[in-house]
Amino acid sequence: MAEAVRSTPTTPLRALAARRWLAVLIIVAGAALGVVAALLRTPVYTGEARVAVGSESLDARLVAGYSTGANQLASDVSRYVNDAQAQASIAPLLGSAADDVSRVSASPIPGSSVIRIEVQAQTEEAATTGAQAVAQQLVDQVNAVSGNDSDQLLQQYTDMSNRVAAAKQTLADAEANLASVTAGEAPQPVIDAAKAAVEQASAQVDVLTVQQLGLSQQYRGAVTRVPVAGGLRVIRSGQLASDNRSSAIQRFGLVGAAAGFLVALAVAVHLDRRRTSQTVVVDTDQSPDRSEPATTPTSETASGAPRR
Repeated sequence: MAEAVRSTPTTPLRALAARRWLAVLIIVAGAALGVVAALLRTPVYTGEARVAVGSESLDARLVAGYSTGANQLASDVSRYVNDAQAQASIAPLLGSAADDVSRVSASPIPGSSVIRIEVQAQTEEAATTGAQAVAQQLVDQVNAVSGNDSDQLLQQYTDMSNRVAAAKQTLADAEANLASVTAGEAPQPVIDAAKAAVEQASAQVDVLTVQQLGLSQQYRGAVTRVPVAGGLRVIRSGQLASDNRSSAIQRFGLVGAAAGFLVALAVAVHLDRRRTSQTVVVDTDQSPDRSEPATTPTSETASGAPRR
């Protein structure tokens, strides 16, 4: 009699361990495919430039609170760099390569008055050129604001000096007129009018002189302050900082290996289930061994003599 017997399926990990060489082959193939996919992708290059805030003068840094103020100023100035605005500003410099730029950022280096400017692009040239362009634009923008302040103050001071000179000339003419009418024995109303004109001209000269002095002090402060506290300068031109090729290879290789492991696990389980689904037929008939037939002894006579 025949009986069907099914083998018990093992766990997925045991099925995979039983076919370890197949698993290794599939995992390595998955990792290799991930590396190839990473190599086929266009890498992202990061260009970096650095801008320093403040003066390198030792005398300036000896001033109490200067370093803290310069660090804070670096943090504030770094916010001038806006991603979309910076990309639009470097478009004329990069031309068609501006489309390769994906991101522009600026951040202060902790514990220093240095600003790090990073530009990410699909080509090395666009990344380095873009970083240099953004750094130079930031320097020009900040220094131009300070420079415009001093130039504007100088122009205001020049205009005020001309007004003071004109007011003094008016005062001199009024005093000459007063002396003339007084010496000519003019009527009293005329003399009073001449005196009023002198007083008015003198007051105007005093007011304008005070304004001129204030503008002079502001201009001197602006000229002294710009190079010491707020001046920006590029201390590292645009250069390639890194690219994501190596990290992409590691990331894609790891993902490919993980996918290969899952595929190998699925294949091992499938093969194990296929093996266990096969039926084994066992013959259960156990026929006992037949003994040799017993031999019948020849008939003998009761006396033991053979039959004749």
